[in-house]
Amino acid sequence: MNKERLNLLKSYLKAEISPLLIPDMPSFFFNNSVVLKANLERKELNGHYENTEFCPPNWYKEILEKSKTNYVVLVIDKLNEIAEEDQTKFIEILKYKKISTFELPKNCLIIVTCSDFSKNKINEEVYSLLAQI
Repeated sequence: MNKERLNLLKSYLKAEISPLLIPDMPSFFFNNSVVLKANLERKELNGHYENTEFCPPNWYKEILEKSKTNYVVLVIDKLNEIAEEDQTKFIEILKYKKISTFELPKNCLIIVTCSDFSKNKINEEVYSLLAQI
């Protein structure tokens, strides 16, 4: 990432602008992050029932734990490597900062990464929810 893009990223993060689309960024770049691979199955993305109680997904529990100390970054990794129609499973997180009935913490920033941005597409509706760096 060149210096100009890095400075822009820092300013967006400082201003808590989210969600962000960052091409060619490794998911491990961000401290205190939880990484969701884009090819994650819907059943792993959403909550689940245990007996009669609706429970959050494991990644959500991890976000809550990490958000206690500082801001936390939710990274949706390599979005453009799944089919455009499958990308829509992330709309609720990107648009409303929640999944099912579980809201993301206020100090949670959302980063979406993509690889080889020029060759692969991102769903138009999903793209409209992202600020690109």
